[in-house]
Amino acid sequence: MAAHRPLVVLSDPSIRHEAVALLREHFEVMILEAYPSEQRFAAAAREASAILARLGTVTRAVIEAAPQLRIVARHGVGVDAVDLDAATEHGIVVTTTGAANAAAVAEYTFALLLTLVRKTAEADRGMRAGLWQRDPLVGAELDGRTIGIFGLGAIGSRVARQALGFGMRVIACDPMLTRSPIEGVQLARRSEVLAAADIVTLHTRLTDDTNRMIDAQALATMKLGALLVNTARGELIDEPAMIAALASGRLGGAALDTFAQEPLTADSPLRSLPNVVLSPHVAGQTEEAVIRVGVAAAYSIIDDLAGRRPAFVYNPAAYERRAQLGRFLEPLAPVAG
Repeated sequence: MAAHRPLVVLSDPSIRHEAVALLREHFEVMILEAYPSEQRFAAAAREASAILARLGTVTRAVIEAAPQLRIVARHGVGVDAVDLDAATEHGIVVTTTGAANAAAVAEYTFALLLTLVRKTAEADRGMRAGLWQRDPLVGAELDGRTIGIFGLGAIGSRVARQALGFGMRVIACDPMLTRSPIEGVQLARRSEVLAAADIVTLHTRLTDDTNRMIDAQALATMKLGALLVNTARGELIDEPAMIAALASGRLGGAALDTFAQEPLTADSPLRSLPNVVLSPHVAGQTEEAVIRVGVAAAYSIIDDLAGRRPAFVYNPAAYERRAQLGRFLEPLAPVAG
């Protein structure tokens, strides 16, 4: 009789086939539809030893419905779509994929920013409509402008270096740093960055401290006509306050890849504002990055179920909790060794 193979549940079918194939060498794999409901996710996870989560939220209800669950491997760097308290309580390790998509996100930050300041989307639409108009497409240069970066991690640091290459003055706020790790980048307090920057770009994790960090007060602190770029998490911004600032012209423009509610609703006011560039949370999606991220998440699962510690564990306290509970102390035989 064939040995029982552990079950790995994938939150959605967008995870690359290279990662899926790697997991299928060792496990049974169940792939859900994108953004599964909590009820659907919980039902699927009942027999699961691992979840690979991309387009889906792993709530306490999902975790508590899955008594065999050992690991939630996030496809990317954000863990806000996982109930970390519930995971740690149950000895469930939560992992990220480190800097696997940092280059992709940093490059896309400038793709969005350049689209906003150089009006490339409007130029393309006009040409496709048979127009040849140049005066409405006068843009602005990045050279000499000040960019304010929130978060100098793997992505924010790349954005800072690229900004220096554009000839920009770079200031940054990162509470984890006491001095700048990059020559030419000045560290400053949050209020100082907001007040000095022509462009504010967000590259920080979503936490209780950063939730809605760009609120009405922050927007009022920014320069009149300043620009805002977000390729991090939509919840970092108070969307109603941002929409009001965009509509009034207080905020000159925004380039957004992430939103407080995803998918963005069809009737969102953001869709009708002329000074906004929108994209559907694809900053990390290059051919190279989605393979790296998917495979890294798959290896996190393989390592944990084999009794090895994955590379990027977000909640190391889960190991102490496992010892207290006497759970998951032995590897699963099919992937041991």
